[in-house]
Amino acid sequence: MISGKGRLVLRYARTISVEYQFGGAYDDTRSGYLLCDTSQVDPANFCDRLTLLCDDGVEIIVAVTNVGDRHLAVVGRLRPAQDAAA
Repeated sequence: MISGKGRLVLRYARTISVEYQFGGAYDDTRSGYLLCDTSQVDPANFCDRLTLLCDDGVEIIVAVTNVGDRHLAVVGRLRPAQDAAA
């Protein structure tokens, strides 16, 4: 399991603090949960492509598959190095 802390970038550059737990890590793909308080966030904010900025410097592009008040189920892919530099 891959776990840690980071920030989820929502629309209009708004961010929320998250703890992540990825149970699936195959090459550059990830699947798991973002643990955070989403009770004050409009669920429509999770419909776009989102970026998870991990504290260790890794960026993951995620899509939300399930929303709860205390978690988000996500699938994602590591941002390629050339995209991160742009």
